[in-house]
Amino acid sequence: MKKYFKLVFSFYMVFTFLNILDIDARPKELDSIASVQRKLDALDELLNEGFITFSENENKKRELTLKLQQLKLAKESKVDEKRTDIINDDNTIFYKRHYFKSENPYIEYYEPEFLTYDELKSLYYNPTPDGYLKEKVYKFFRDPLISNEAYYHGKKPHRHFSPQIGPYIRVASWNIEKSINVKEAISVFKSADKLLGNIDTQKLKRSLQIETILEQRMKLITADIIVLQEMEIGMKRSGYLNAAKEIANTLGMNYTFAPQYLEIDPVQLGLEKIYFEEGGLDEDATNYFLENKDLYKGVFGSAVLSRYPIKNVILFPLKNQGYDWYYGEKPSTTFLEKTRRFGSKVAFKNEITREMKVGGRHFFQVDLEVPDIPGNTLSIINIHLEIKCLPEAREQQITEILSYIKEIKNPVIVLGDFNSAPADLSPTSATRMASRNIKNKSNWLSAATTLTGAGFILNSARNATNVVKNLQNPLARHIPIIAPNKVKGLFDTIENFRFADGGAFDFRGDSERSVNGKNGKLANSNQKDFKAFKTTFRVKRVIAKVIGTFRLDWVFVKSYLKDPLDQTGPYRLAPHFGETLSELNNSLFTKISDHDPNVIDLPLFEPTQFF
Repeated sequence: MKKYFKLVFSFYMVFTFLNILDIDARPKELDSIASVQRKLDALDELLNEGFITFSENENKKRELTLKLQQLKLAKESKVDEKRTDIINDDNTIFYKRHYFKSENPYIEYYEPEFLTYDELKSLYYNPTPDGYLKEKVYKFFRDPLISNEAYYHGKKPHRHFSPQIGPYIRVASWNIEKSINVKEAISVFKSADKLLGNIDTQKLKRSLQIETILEQRMKLITADIIVLQEMEIGMKRSGYLNAAKEIANTLGMNYTFAPQYLEIDPVQLGLEKIYFEEGGLDEDATNYFLENKDLYKGVFGSAVLSRYPIKNVILFPLKNQGYDWYYGEKPSTTFLEKTRRFGSKVAFKNEITREMKVGGRHFFQVDLEVPDIPGNTLSIINIHLEIKCLPEAREQQITEILSYIKEIKNPVIVLGDFNSAPADLSPTSATRMASRNIKNKSNWLSAATTLTGAGFILNSARNATNVVKNLQNPLARHIPIIAPNKVKGLFDTIENFRFADGGAFDFRGDSERSVNGKNGKLANSNQKDFKAFKTTFRVKRVIAKVIGTFRLDWVFVKSYLKDPLDQTGPYRLAPHFGETLSELNNSLFTKISDHDPNVIDLPLFEPTQFF
């Protein structure tokens, strides 16, 4: 009899397990509060019986808890939709929808459980712990902070209108370099007067640039969505602030933060003293890094700020990392690496230091409630690809990210810091250098050419021509071995990608839809310059105005286009007037970041009637 009951119980548990896994495949209206609660109650039993792993248990528990909350709120809420016709001066009619809900339809505030200083110190000694710390770290990197407090305090999206494209959404992106100057960034967001007080007039070519700077500030602070990278929580170098929260509160925006790394370098943790190169303790530097253990959280990540409510966030580490920030940084610095760092410091004034971390580059999707869009959903994919790797590793990362968004049917914006440089900034050594030189077929061509009488001249001319071809232009033609463009593969991957519904990313460039009248691929979404694209990143000292500058930050939009270059296709929610706000960032006494911010405008309705 016992065997019979055990068999029945096993079948019941398998059925329950399959039913839980299938929760997203069935129509949502079939889920009742009672059914979801039963599935939630069964999870621990499934774990105990070995039907699911600990990570599966935690993921489903979080998913079911959120669904239960949504169902309870939906039961208590009443929704009334009212349409208001807006007649513009030219008698064009648009529709504005207002939604009124009596109870909370979105998460008001949620934050993950941060690690203590002692737990972070433990990770330095053992980055792959067991037991409760393993579980805590696993959950931490999949648990975003979400705040819709601005929404519940009555903050609303801007209602932008342009004679050129009609009603539109403005989207901005900015990598605020390790949040080091986040206080200066906040002052720019908060006050035009404070911005004017920080302008270095010696850097301005003409007084008219002040007007340009103020216009760029206005574009940035009126963005409906701001996507940020290198946001920190609880780091001394950024004043222990929650950088994303401070900016969001300044602008009255909702926000979500996704942890990417935990900073556990022994210098950051105050576990290691700093010595001068010639020997002797550097007391000032050592004391500077002494941490306040109560405030230190050591979190480095990305954020999305939005004037629209945040209704869903998906976060998890990528499988393709490209670089290990713990074991890659831990070994002693080689002579070749010291030489490289010294050269970078002398030539570009850029300091390269050790940065030991645990965590990894992540997939970060944020779904926003935008009533003027069919389906009421706009998906933001915040990108921060690896810099300490070869371009091929970034191709693998973007391919993985695209695989996760393939089934999305609503409009999507993929933007952020793609680190699309041809170089690898990870620590080097003579062994690694030799290995890579042997594998580089272009080097073999150079060696073979050198055997001819005019080898030096031919190689110099070929290399110089290729540098000019690729300069600030990742879309330049890739000619294997002879004239390679190492970063083009990443852009080809994005251009050739198709969503399950046939949708494509918009690669169009029309002179009337770009910010400066340029045309060609991606000109509508990413500002072009006199030579290819306007750069967004620069080292502290740029040589000959170009060496040490790159365009690393990009915007790609999926609207209703099926062919990336179809000039006859729809322009609704397609990118318009992509602009890099260089003057705003580079004309200040205290430069906010080594990256410049970018903005684009997306028309809510088909704008062709305006052109």
